[in-house]
Amino acid sequence: MLTMNEKDKNEMLEAILNENEAYQCKLWAVIMAGADTYALIGGLSTLTGGAAAALGALSNAYCYLGITEKHLNMVIVNSVNVSKIENRLSLPLNSITKAEVKGGLLPGRKVVMLHFGKEKMKISLMNNAIGSDIQGQKENVEMFCQIVSKLG
Repeated sequence: MLTMNEKDKNEMLEAILNENEAYQCKLWAVIMAGADTYALIGGLSTLTGGAAAALGALSNAYCYLGITEKHLNMVIVNSVNVSKIENRLSLPLNSITKAEVKGGLLPGRKVVMLHFGKEKMKISLMNNAIGSDIQGQKENVEMFCQIVSKLG
């Protein structure tokens, strides 16, 4: 079984990094399911010039996140074959109108709610990456939460 891994995270995020930008943090996350979230991803994909990929049935979507000074980059991967890319987004941070960071029900879990005008996206972040070789996940979750909490 394939798992989220450091090599894929770095390769997939580097492929959508804008010129003259560098990542402040890179991590794996889960986009929480909902019809509005998938419509938003499709809409944002269109706005950013990406191809809107059908994400299938409403289920949580695994992704790699990278944040720079100007962009939130997301690579959404297939939930069964995490080496297969479903969609790529590079969202300008100034398109986020509000950001909320909350502790999750489980220890070591954070839930981030990003608002894009009237639309919103819920992202679940875990401090650990059990069964994978992802490096620095806990530190990157903390950094990501610090950065996005300043946006809203």
